[in-house]
Amino acid sequence: MNHILCIGAHPDDNEFSVGGTAARLRKRGDEVRFVSVTNGDKGHYAEEYIRDPAALADRRLIEAQNAAAVIGASYQTLGVHDGEVYVDLPTTEAVIRCIRSFGIPGNGPDLVLFNRPLDYHRDHRYTSQIVLDATYMLTVPTMCPDVRHLDRMPVFAYWYDDFRDIMPFRSDLVVPIDEVMETKIDMACAHISQMFEWLPYNTGRLDKVPPDTARRREMLARVLRARDSGRAERVAASGVALPANAACVEAFQICEYGRRPGDTELRNLFGL
Repeated sequence: MNHILCIGAHPDDNEFSVGGTAARLRKRGDEVRFVSVTNGDKGHYAEEYIRDPAALADRRLIEAQNAAAVIGASYQTLGVHDGEVYVDLPTTEAVIRCIRSFGIPGNGPDLVLFNRPLDYHRDHRYTSQIVLDATYMLTVPTMCPDVRHLDRMPVFAYWYDDFRDIMPFRSDLVVPIDEVMETKIDMACAHISQMFEWLPYNTGRLDKVPPDTARRREMLARVLRARDSGRAERVAASGVALPANAACVEAFQICEYGRRPGDTELRNLFGL
């Protein structure tokens, strides 16, 4: 059994980016934990949440727990205010403790999944940078000595993105997710405040959201399938072979800051 740690900036980031891979790995018996650096307390338009952001954070905590529960994963938030992620010592130490404390003491997680530091959103960029800053310090006993240091480095991998200004994404591993696509949709649907309220409002499409649960799910399913099948097309266009008969995929780039296992171990970590 492997321990898979997924670290995003916001409570719904992991489900969208690695939900299919996480579902596959849970299905085979791995332990999976979703981590959000922020508590998501600014992602809404309603006056009640403008007056009381803590109420939104409470709601998003429940939604994130419900989403993780779809596959039997655990969920943790580091509690940073939404929109206020900075590369600083307290947050870096929180990430070090978070990574060290998941998995067998001294081993930590086998695999850590997170976004590249090239994202459009500052919270995303800085979350990635903090994870990168934490990597070496995971093995240093005098850094955060209250949580045992690691005797080995986990494997770190970036999840897919389309940002190209500095460096295009490199697809080192491609995971087919067609068999767990419905599960990924169910996880995303658990984030009601984001999928059916905030994000449609933010993109000027709130009036397009159906009033009933079934049609909402159909709407989100179309979005996710188009997103993940589009990703498959872009990965294939980059010259990387797709798994046989894969319509929807998630792709990963191995980060050189972590452990670099051989191909057999690496494919096993991703359930390939």
